[in-house]
Amino acid sequence: MLIFYRVKYNQHLNRFFIVICAIPACQRASFIQEWRMTLASVYAMAPAKAETRTERVAVIDIGSNSLRLVVYANNGRYPFPLFNERSNCRLGANLDTTGILKQDRIDVAVTTITRFAHVLSNMGVSRVYAVATAAVRRATNAADFITPAEAALGHPIRVLSQSEEAHYVSKGLVLNVPSASGIVADLGGGSLEIVRLEKGKVKYSISLNIGHLSTLKDKDIDKALAGVKWLGAKKNLKLYGVGGSFRALGLAFIEETRYPLSVLHGLKIDADDAIDILNHIVSDISDVGGIPEGRKKTMPTAARIMRALMRTAKVAKLEISGSSIRDGVIAAYELNDAERADFLLAVCSEIYQNNSRFPDVPEKLFAFLKPLQMTSDSKQFNRLLEAACYLADFCWNEHEDIRGDLAARRVLGLPANCVTHKDRIWLALAVYHRHVGLKQNKARPRELRHILGEAHRKQAVAIGLGLRFAMFFSGGTATDLGKIRLSVAKKVLTLHVGAGAAALIDEHAERRFTLLAQSIKCSASIIIED
Repeated sequence: MLIFYRVKYNQHLNRFFIVICAIPACQRASFIQEWRMTLASVYAMAPAKAETRTERVAVIDIGSNSLRLVVYANNGRYPFPLFNERSNCRLGANLDTTGILKQDRIDVAVTTITRFAHVLSNMGVSRVYAVATAAVRRATNAADFITPAEAALGHPIRVLSQSEEAHYVSKGLVLNVPSASGIVADLGGGSLEIVRLEKGKVKYSISLNIGHLSTLKDKDIDKALAGVKWLGAKKNLKLYGVGGSFRALGLAFIEETRYPLSVLHGLKIDADDAIDILNHIVSDISDVGGIPEGRKKTMPTAARIMRALMRTAKVAKLEISGSSIRDGVIAAYELNDAERADFLLAVCSEIYQNNSRFPDVPEKLFAFLKPLQMTSDSKQFNRLLEAACYLADFCWNEHEDIRGDLAARRVLGLPANCVTHKDRIWLALAVYHRHVGLKQNKARPRELRHILGEAHRKQAVAIGLGLRFAMFFSGGTATDLGKIRLSVAKKVLTLHVGAGAAALIDEHAERRFTLLAQSIKCSASIIIED
């Protein structure tokens, strides 16, 4: 009997622990390999120190089909990746039948890793999280890839266990949808991670060795899913689809229905509509538009897996998620509790820090505009209002004729997965009217006409006009924003102007305030207070 010492890191206690366990002789080889990988990776996966919160970090995701490198600024809090590259290395090709990684695929993957290492060196990135999933985990010759890949990269590569992979998938989803309930499915080339969430908490999780590179028949897929007893225990759940195959399905839906917003994350599809498209893909993929060329070869297998999963899980609606295992890694090791609690506000705060003209403005804007709430959901209103206040100076340095259009488009295309389609439209509308007001002769994204209901549309316009007035009144600074406040009573919107700020009220300020009052069907009143 071999006595095995396993090192584990507890991120909550910020301590390393040694766990002692006895390993049977028949399992020694695999555990020795895991031990070597654990020692190499455990320190690399420790969380960032407080003094390194503005450091660039990178995540390398070594999957069965592709290798991806994403470089982030500010420890992953800033939403725009500095660099994002994906290479289809097909490392897990034929793994189902051979049980090993083919040498030609290893060579391609190591060449890609070598390129990644050179890019990271040029960028001065030293914090690198490299994780490998199903293909490397399952292959009996994993060391043939890991050893040269680690040498080329200059950083350890952590081979995730099935439970760890499911953990990071769910953590990435919950970062962007904190209260998610339903089924999360991450379909990769070599495995399918399935997690049952209840209000953001994991109830069950499993990883199955079926992926879009698999050669399994329908009966094998059905048998594997049927073995997950909790999968269909509750009907009409939402399925959050993670991974390139689900995104390709979303693109096909957008193409077929002419859906007005081309952002995939947050796209919701009724289960029956999704299964109809999947049936078409299985029977004749050439008859289905929107699917990327690089996905067409493996998409029929992926479609059979997705179709079987949706039927077995008895889901009512599919929501395409742009989150990934990379989000889970960043959430686990780079973000603090407040940032994980609501990543949208963390993202918008980072945008403000990188795009604003003057300090301390969002807090004052939020306090000033909070009385404009027009719906019963105060929590959601406050969240969107705070985000809009952070975005009030978005595109301030663009030409005024197209500033509103550009700002709205940038919000619509914000590369963050912590915002729904409705919230994107709401924020884009608010930012658009902050710059444009009610002018009819300015460029305007067509997407602003869709998705959002009339009540929320009017609310977003009012907030935009409120931002426009406040930023004009104060010159965009925080100095005098604290000297004004709003009150609403008996269909009258009153602006209370404190001592020292009366000089800022002129004809133009009065006109913009009147437009704000009219947008919420109130008359305008201005009171100069001593």
